[in-house]
Amino acid sequence: MMQRNMIQSKLFFLMIMGLLGSFSLFSQQNPTPEMLMGTWVFNQSASVERMPAHIKTNLQTSTDLQQHVATFYSGRLMQFAPDGTFAISFSNGQTFTGQWNLEGNLLNTVTAEGAAATQQIAFLDGQNFYLMAQQYSEPDAELMFPELYFIKN
Repeated sequence: MMQRNMIQSKLFFLMIMGLLGSFSLFSQQNPTPEMLMGTWVFNQSASVERMPAHIKTNLQTSTDLQQHVATFYSGRLMQFAPDGTFAISFSNGQTFTGQWNLEGNLLNTVTAEGAAATQQIAFLDGQNFYLMAQQYSEPDAELMFPELYFIKN
């Protein structure tokens, strides 16, 4: 009898954990536009932490690569407005603007110049989100940051 109660308790615990996990997964996979609205700053330490090891090693030794990160990633701001407009600002003063929308967990952007991108939002809550960066069609191309982490500003 005692063994049966232990088994039932374990099954109940696993069911609860499964339900909690599915709610968490649902919220991460289906962000709302309201969750994304506002200003976000690039979280360099979290993004570098998940960078492929060989690229991380190159980043530590290459001044050109360090300058590229400083120019296009460090201090990057992304702003998403309720009217469907966005702006991405870089530390060198360059800014891109355009339109954005969400389709499930896909963030679609089109710049004023017409460049379109779709990225998967892998996680979004009130203070953090990260994007799974687009893969290039060229087989030799490798992403410096496969995951881009941001913190609400």
